[in-house]
Amino acid sequence: MKYLTSFLFSLLFLFTNSDLSAQGSLKQKTIFPAGISLEYGIGSYAVSDEYISEEKYSGSLPCYSITWSNQHSDYVYHLKMDFSNSSGIKNNNVTTDIFQFTLNQGFSYALPEFTLFNNPAYLYLGPSTELFFFFNKQNIAVSGFDYTQSFALLFSGGITSQIIYQLSESFTIDGELDFNILSLGFRMVDMEESDESPVKILTLISTNNVVFSLGPRYYLQNNLSIKAAYLFHLTRIDSWEPLLSASDNVVFTLTYGF
Repeated sequence: MKYLTSFLFSLLFLFTNSDLSAQGSLKQKTIFPAGISLEYGIGSYAVSDEYISEEKYSGSLPCYSITWSNQHSDYVYHLKMDFSNSSGIKNNNVTTDIFQFTLNQGFSYALPEFTLFNNPAYLYLGPSTELFFFFNKQNIAVSGFDYTQSFALLFSGGITSQIIYQLSESFTIDGELDFNILSLGFRMVDMEESDESPVKILTLISTNNVVFSLGPRYYLQNNLSIKAAYLFHLTRIDSWEPLLSASDNVVFTLTYGF
């Protein structure tokens, strides 16, 4: 009898908890800034690409992105494309052209709502896939074509996460963290000096591609919002000649929900 009683209480708890979760998920459907987002950012950038040089190059690297987010019954699908390009990255009087492109898609699932400093907060977590391309062209005259250009390409599976901290009906603090777990990497190698493969399977130990952002969002209307945020992007590849780049940006985002 006691086992039956325990079983019935367990069922009652599950149904009650499911109902509360359903109510929370209804709120989370309205709080996530779904729709189309346009973003522009500017900030400092530094890179050390040892295929070309052991020196560090730095400068300003503008970034642009467009994101499509769509709310489904139990998850949010988002597709983001961004690129950065500058010919003003330099070391002393030597300049280099940097081009970066990222195509990222993810599926974010809502976790239970929680309270932080007496205000509601909403956390989303899920898997992501990403294509990342890096190209570096040094502006110097040398006899060897391969020694002035470098590239890296990553096909990655990783984690995407978002947190929304609601201060009022029209004001939130939004944060996002994306990072890779396993990647198929392609890297330019010196075919004359090395027999190293240009293609490798890469893990977190040898490769990191991390994007973090945090900033306030203000809703001008129910389906129109603006956001200003700090964005940090780190890329590290150690399996070949090491590549390390990092950028600190201030980004501005306009989101329109359909």
